[in-house]
Amino acid sequence: MRSHVKFSAQVEPGTDLVRSPVTDQPCVYWRLRIVERLTVGSELVHEMASSQSFRLLWGARDGGTAPVRILIEPDSARIEATPTLHRHGSPGALAVARAFGFPGALSVEETTILPGDELAAAGTLFDPQVDAGPFRTALREPELVDATLTLASTTLGEVLLPWAVGTAAAVLGGIGLATWAVWHYHALHEAAAHPARVGHGPTYLERPQFPHPRLP
Repeated sequence: MRSHVKFSAQVEPGTDLVRSPVTDQPCVYWRLRIVERLTVGSELVHEMASSQSFRLLWGARDGGTAPVRILIEPDSARIEATPTLHRHGSPGALAVARAFGFPGALSVEETTILPGDELAAAGTLFDPQVDAGPFRTALREPELVDATLTLASTTLGEVLLPWAVGTAAAVLGGIGLATWAVWHYHALHEAAAHPARVGHGPTYLERPQFPHPRLP
């Protein structure tokens, strides 16, 4: 039986790493959003990502028992992390232009997941000991299907910033740049001082009970 689960886990260091096209840094996953400027009024947006699977390590970090390895397939997962912006002319943007042959000016938003990163994970757990049929015996570890992975280091400010940028145009039309800047600064500091007033989501994930007691 498949179970919907939520848990915190660490990205397995592993040996089959990929490399970021921007920094050449070893990682388990990278995603790029490339904005290529063609003329003054026209741009092309390209999105690409690595597709190599990786694994999460759940539980048993105190040395009691071995952690459970959970397979992640990036092509079917939603991976959320604050991207790094590489502006036009920066070393990262130039590296992407060379790697993929873009002739024009471009900027790059890069999202990476590194070995050892802490992730909050949610999805449907496929347990091969319970769910596998006779034609899936090669699968050796549990797999998180329809996974949503969130980089645990994302802070409140990092979550609010993309929202603020996306809605700034509408706000500016009504109250002006200076007023909006003061309001935005006040809102962020109020959120930091009174975290219980912000949103409805939890501020942390409690350590869950693993859904299948048959797992090691």
